[in-house]
Amino acid sequence: MKSLTIWILQTGEPLQTDGGNHRPMRAMNLSNALVAAGHKVVVWSSAFYHQEKRHRAILSEPVRISEKLEIRLIPSCGYRRNIGIGRLIDHAQLAFNLKKMLKRTAQLPDAAFIGFPPIETAAVMARWLLNSEVPFMLDIKDQWPLLFLDPVPSFLRPLGRAFLTPYFFLAKRAMNDATCLSAMANSFIDWSAEFSRRERTDMDAVFPLTSPSGQVSEPELEEARKWWDAQGVMHDNRFRVCFVGSHSPAFNFEPVREAACIMAQRAIQCDFIICGHGDTSFKLRKMMAGLPNVRFPGWIDRPKIEVLAGRCHAAIAPYVNTENFTKNIPNKIIDALAMGLPIFCPLKGEVASLITQYKVGMLYESNGERTLYKCLKILMQNAGMKKSMSQCARSLYDRQFSFDTVYGGLVQHLEKLASLK
Repeated sequence: MKSLTIWILQTGEPLQTDGGNHRPMRAMNLSNALVAAGHKVVVWSSAFYHQEKRHRAILSEPVRISEKLEIRLIPSCGYRRNIGIGRLIDHAQLAFNLKKMLKRTAQLPDAAFIGFPPIETAAVMARWLLNSEVPFMLDIKDQWPLLFLDPVPSFLRPLGRAFLTPYFFLAKRAMNDATCLSAMANSFIDWSAEFSRRERTDMDAVFPLTSPSGQVSEPELEEARKWWDAQGVMHDNRFRVCFVGSHSPAFNFEPVREAACIMAQRAIQCDFIICGHGDTSFKLRKMMAGLPNVRFPGWIDRPKIEVLAGRCHAAIAPYVNTENFTKNIPNKIIDALAMGLPIFCPLKGEVASLITQYKVGMLYESNGERTLYKCLKILMQNAGMKKSMSQCARSLYDRQFSFDTVYGGLVQHLEKLASLK
């Protein structure tokens, strides 16, 4: 395969220029895999760093990471909260500035990969590539704008949908403009095709959101071990479960609070390590106030995540049962598989099938007899089950979700896409 030029549009993610040990996502993983395969990559991203709510340096020229990789930052106003009018304004400005930058672009790529959402930037890039006759893949990770209607009372949803009409139009247009679609689960591609009234094609494909392993050095791990020791999370046999991620309305921690409360009352030794931060952090900490077995270490980097996994017995993924998650395989599930941790989750659909079929965890009910407490207690009393689930989790990850398998396949897919030009 000759060397190609591939564009990646992916906002709201860490970049190679950010430094530190941030968890690499689509933009970093795919660009690194393409460069390793000998291709040239241009990453288009936002100058505003979503995770840390700060502005990256805005430069008039692209940032050259190497001869094969450059990053082009799109300016915007930024925002303080993940949910709110400020983020919508930022995304509109981001799309407007992207359109201006594209008009000044002379050299076309051989193919492109567009992250969706945000809707606005995806729609702008999709239409520009279509008009330029460049084949591209649209990567669907969330059900925007339908997701915006989830918190709206049912009697107000017709009004809410009317207000969101421009977003529905742009989202459907971007999907129909795409040469092909990708997603983290097959059900999500089915949803995208149904939502946009677009026929599925042979080029539509599933590529889970996974990360490479072995990216942390021994000195970094040793520093992380000392950090956890200082936090009181020791390398011992104490039963622990963990959550690592953003605190957002996507998660329902009420069953976690209930399980922690029962265990504290009954003097059952089980710690709940809830890492990360986000819009619901204050509410979450207030919910868990007074529980001695719940810890909030804050946001942690990759070395600390890897060390924590070795000191825990299971991972909790308390997603809310919305279609955006039941038709998907969210990254928290894949992260747990990679760490060899049994998964405790209430999700129906794709995740429920995965957990049941491959015996990599247990499904609990947010409102029902099979509570998280009961599921955890079963695992605590059965060391053989825990060992078996851990082995099954890691084996499943190696077979279906390993970085080389997923991103090797995605690189080949983009190479095939470029041949359609």
